[in-house]
Amino acid sequence: MLLLDTETLDPPERADAFQAAVSGASSSNLARFEDPAAVRARLDLFDFGPGRVFNVRATGNTLLRTQKIARGETEQAIALALPVSGQNRLCRDREERLLGPRDMLLVDLASPYEYGWHGSGSSYAFQVGFDRLGLGMDTIRAAWPRLDATPLYSVVRDHILHITTRAGQLSADPAASQLAAATVDMMRALIVSAAQDQRLLGDALATSLVPRILAYARHHLTEDDLAPARIAAAHNISVRYLYKLLEKEGISLEQWIIERRLEGARTDLASPAGRGRPIESVARAWGFSDPSFISRRFRRAYGITPRQWQQRIPPQTDPPARLR
Repeated sequence: MLLLDTETLDPPERADAFQAAVSGASSSNLARFEDPAAVRARLDLFDFGPGRVFNVRATGNTLLRTQKIARGETEQAIALALPVSGQNRLCRDREERLLGPRDMLLVDLASPYEYGWHGSGSSYAFQVGFDRLGLGMDTIRAAWPRLDATPLYSVVRDHILHITTRAGQLSADPAASQLAAATVDMMRALIVSAAQDQRLLGDALATSLVPRILAYARHHLTEDDLAPARIAAAHNISVRYLYKLLEKEGISLEQWIIERRLEGARTDLASPAGRGRPIESVARAWGFSDPSFISRRFRRAYGITPRQWQQRIPPQTDPPARLR
């Protein structure tokens, strides 16, 4: 959902509109601008049930959350945020950090901080209520300085990047709330691992293992060598244990991968660029080496052939939005 696009406002109104939109959607802040007369920003908020994505792209600004503002806050939220473009600056507890596009930060939105960037920049974040994590604030605060020291960091970072940059499409999917629940599990495991809380680490890692496996598979769907052995090795488990874990969740790994690849191919074929591409090219891009195989599975899943779907079938025969 679009919260703010300053291009639709007169320049004198933009700074106040940005201040109101940020405080209303994320947490109460005082917004300062490099050039208040030239503020440009776009803010988007996407609901995922147990979580939400809040994306900001804007000219140079700093969000200041003072002790006084923090004391008056009634709702606590925790966020994993990514500076998708530009270099962001976070100052908290008298410690300052500079973050680039490959960095991720953990933010307690109820605590005092300064956060912003110079020039044009962005911040994409997945937010969840503090009570949803089921962790003590001491554990969360112990984790944030050591977030990138845990082996879970890169997996969770790539997952958060994928969700936030494709939030519009993913939040509209009927399974969006399940995706958010899995993301919260991964977030919990990352925090516990970074905090080095041995009492909670075993349970958190076990709870988040299946979501991490599926997130890894989703990130590598288009790669030809995505296979059980590779997935198991990436998570330091055996192939046998991999199948055992997924079987408990009622998931067939092979079918799960095929279904997600079909969804990706279906989306590409319906896009303006995909309508002009050969079916075989789209199929190969999504890991299907046999065009006849994707044709059979596509028709079985959606009740129509890939070519018919690409050529824009009439609305009354539009296939179901998701695989049954």
